[in-house]
Amino acid sequence: MMVLHRAIQAARDADLAALRNIASFGQLSPAISDAQGAGPVHHAARCGRLDCLQFLVIDLGLPAHSRALNGATAAHDAAATGNIRELQWLVDHGGCNIEVCLFTESKDKDAAGATALHLAARFGCVEVTRWLVSVGGVANVATNWGAVPAHYAAANGSLTCLRLLLQEAPRCVNQQTGMGATPLYLACQEGHLHIVQYLVKDCGADVHLRAHDGMTCLHAAAHMGHQAVVVWLVSSVNLSDFFLKRTF
Repeated sequence: MMVLHRAIQAARDADLAALRNIASFGQLSPAISDAQGAGPVHHAARCGRLDCLQFLVIDLGLPAHSRALNGATAAHDAAATGNIRELQWLVDHGGCNIEVCLFTESKDKDAAGATALHLAARFGCVEVTRWLVSVGGVANVATNWGAVPAHYAAANGSLTCLRLLLQEAPRCVNQQTGMGATPLYLACQEGHLHIVQYLVKDCGADVHLRAHDGMTCLHAAAHMGHQAVVVWLVSSVNLSDFFLKRTF
């Protein structure tokens, strides 16, 4: 337990000397991981410690693509935390894959079905999102519950990420999750007025689509108490369908 704590803390703190010291006693192995199954490689990636990452993978031979209990690799962690240098290195030199082939079902997803691009969008990591799209990250692949990266960007309120994703996959503007939520529905639910305006005015998002429980985006905004979104929807678009009785 002491070695585990020291190794992970050293990776997080960019303490390369400490990592070398632990390794000199033969105590750094792929078996070292925290309670979530994440090892020093994961922690170096998520904290942006490129020197430590290179030492662990190149010098010690620790696998860059090992998975934590949630199925995430170090590449997933780097994408989620916006550490683009570490992500690029893992893809170029560490054997991590961020591409998803829709035809062969070859995919690098975590246990929830999320790719690195989903995670970058979820946490609003603009530069990572831009780079992933440019090198083959697929913007219309869905998680286990049917969410594409645009759903995450809309829910998070990241307009730049959402623009990048919908430029790459414009048909995702009205895509529904397994629960029937569109990016617009999620933006309304979270109260992101600027996202709602972009999706409706610039992308032509369908304001009348209903989730599987019968709720529209207006219902979602009203239910969560987002008055500004409700007022804009009511005053800006034809909402006749919104006021029809819901069927469940």
